[in-house]
Amino acid sequence: MQTDVTTTRTLPSRPLRGRTEVAQFLRRALWGGLLLLSGFWSGTACGQDDDGLVDGDAPQPVAVNRFQINPDQFDQWVFRGNGNARQARKRLDSQLTMRMNEIHRICRLDQTQKRKLSLAAAGDIKRFYDDVEKMRAKFMAVRNDRNAFGNIWQEIQPLQQKVSSGLFETDSLFHKTIRGTLTPKQRVKYDRAELKRRNFRFKAQVAVAVSLLERRMPLTEAQRSQLIKLISEVAPPPLRFGQYDRYVVWYFASQIPEATLKQIFDDAQWEVFKPQMRQGKGMRQTLKREGYIP
Repeated sequence: MQTDVTTTRTLPSRPLRGRTEVAQFLRRALWGGLLLLSGFWSGTACGQDDDGLVDGDAPQPVAVNRFQINPDQFDQWVFRGNGNARQARKRLDSQLTMRMNEIHRICRLDQTQKRKLSLAAAGDIKRFYDDVEKMRAKFMAVRNDRNAFGNIWQEIQPLQQKVSSGLFETDSLFHKTIRGTLTPKQRVKYDRAELKRRNFRFKAQVAVAVSLLERRMPLTEAQRSQLIKLISEVAPPPLRFGQYDRYVVWYFASQIPEATLKQIFDDAQWEVFKPQMRQGKGMRQTLKREGYIP
């Protein structure tokens, strides 16, 4: 009986011992796995992995991949305050209409002359927008690449200058066609009116530059008028207008004898004004290369 009782008591204990062993085995495996994971992550966090890269090497490509410029930014850079490409085109069409009306008022164009000038202007606009679309394609190709993007920015700047100075200025097909389309009598009238227009525009730019100067050096009304007059009349207006207009003003100022300019200012003002002349004189080669001065 004792044997039976012992057998009866011990039979249930075998499966219990088996379950306990399994549970212990699972606990050991779990802790071992956690330790392995802990060792893996701590090793990585300390800056070393199987590739031998230290901490900081791997994230760099991720940063480059995340660099992204919105496609709409291209139009904002090229056309600036003129909106996008479509809005800028409307503005160009308006400028052309006003310019054609002005020339017709001065020269009384016939239909053949109007047609030639219109075709020339259309050629200038098409060439410009072809350049814009070529640059847009380059922009889209590198807008996610920080390293390559710096180069494209340099190529965008000439387009900005075109928008700023106007598409129908001295280096345009439109301007060249005017010279070859007008009769000698018409050219005399046109040149006289064109010089007057350019003088007016340059004088306005001189006034803007002087007003900016006054943020650092207040002037009396007499000083302001005298300075604007001297700079505006020192030479014929620049050959073109654009993003370097401010430097053109101070270059022209640097061509005025210092003794003449110095009479306008007191000693403190003169010390503020001298760097403006040095800056303008230092821009001579750039202005010549860009076609602003002969």
